[in-house]
Amino acid sequence: MMYTVTFDTSHAAAIDLGDPKDFDLQRALAHACQLLVEGKPNVAIRDGNGCSISGDDLIACCNGDKTISLDLFRARS
Repeated sequence: MMYTVTFDTSHAAAIDLGDPKDFDLQRALAHACQLLVEGKPNVAIRDGNGCSISGDDLIACCNGDKTISLDLFRARS
């Protein structure tokens, strides 16, 4: 499955296509973590099934405190 990384810019959502344009889960996580480090607001990873991860769970995955699940429903401790 391919994943999309999004974040907010000036009250409008932006899709960060990155390079390559379609991320696998590990690349999406790495890119989302980089956007968080850069201070981008409301960073999220979304899949083609409408599932997403953001906020505290995404931050915990970036910090290595939790592991991201393939279905993005939850981050596991």
